[in-house]
Amino acid sequence: MSLFKGRATNVAVIQFKVLQDDRDTNLATATQLIQGAAGQGANLICLPATFATGLNFPSVKRMAEPLDGHIVEALQEQAQRLKLVVCAGLLEAAGRDIFDSAVVIGQDGRLAGSYRRACVWEGEGDFISRGEGGHVIETELGRLGLLVSYDLRFPEACRGYFAQDADIIVCVASLFSRYALAVESLCRARAAENSCGFVFASGLGANRLAMMEYMGRSLIVDGTVDAEDGEGAPDVLARAGTREEVLQAPLFARELRKRRKDLPLLEDYKRLWMDEPDPVLERAR
Repeated sequence: MSLFKGRATNVAVIQFKVLQDDRDTNLATATQLIQGAAGQGANLICLPATFATGLNFPSVKRMAEPLDGHIVEALQEQAQRLKLVVCAGLLEAAGRDIFDSAVVIGQDGRLAGSYRRACVWEGEGDFISRGEGGHVIETELGRLGLLVSYDLRFPEACRGYFAQDADIIVCVASLFSRYALAVESLCRARAAENSCGFVFASGLGANRLAMMEYMGRSLIVDGTVDAEDGEGAPDVLARAGTREEVLQAPLFARELRKRRKDLPLLEDYKRLWMDEPDPVLERAR
C-alpha cells in the first residue's frame, strides 16, 4: 500500500514453454510458478493464451474444456488458497463451438468473468469460433479488460474497455516469433490510447503444425506515464526476453484512475465518438 497511490497491483506474468496437448504437465508447471510468484508478493497472476493445452488445430475439440472444467478448477484452487487474482487463457468448449478464451478468477476462487477472442483470422474459422466485445471485470485489484492474441492487432478490440474505464487490460497471447517486431509498439499504443495499465502475457514453445516458434517477450506497461518522466521507454515497467521467466512489476489502480481523470481523453472520446455521429464515418456511408 502506498499512501498516495493506493494498493499496489503486483503483476506477475508467467512466461513458460507451453507443451501442445499436454494438459497435466502444463498445469503442473503453471502451478509451481504461480506459487513461486505469490511467494515474491504477486497478487495478479497472468498466464499465456491456451496455457494448459496449446492451440493445435487438429486437437482443439479434444483438448477444449467448459468454463467449469478441470483447468479452471485448478486455477480457482490456487487463487483461493493464495488470495490471488488470476488471468489465464484456455480453449473453451461451449456446445458445438470452440473459443480461444480468457478467464479472470477472483481472490475468493470464483470465476469473476471471461472473454472470447473476437478477432479470428480467416484460416482459423474452421476450428475457432468468433467471440464478441468484452466487458470490464470488477476485481479486488481494479477493473480488468481481457484480450487474446490476435486481438492486439486491432485497436477496436479494446476500445470498449476505455469507454468502460478499465484500469488494466490483460492480453493473454501465443503469437509467432516471426510477427514479434511490432508487438511492443502495439502494446504501448494500446496502453497509451486507453490510458491504462497493459499486460502482455505471452507464451513460449512451438506449433508443430505451423512449424513456428512462439515469441515470448511479455510486457508490463503503464500507459499513463508521460515521456518526459524519463528517458527511453518510461512506460515499459518490465520486459521479458525469449526464455522462461516470471516478469513482475507493480501497477496502481487508484493512481491510474487519477491520471485518466486529469486528462480530457475519456470525456472527449465519449463526446466525439459515442454521443454524436462521427462526420467522417457518416460521409463514408
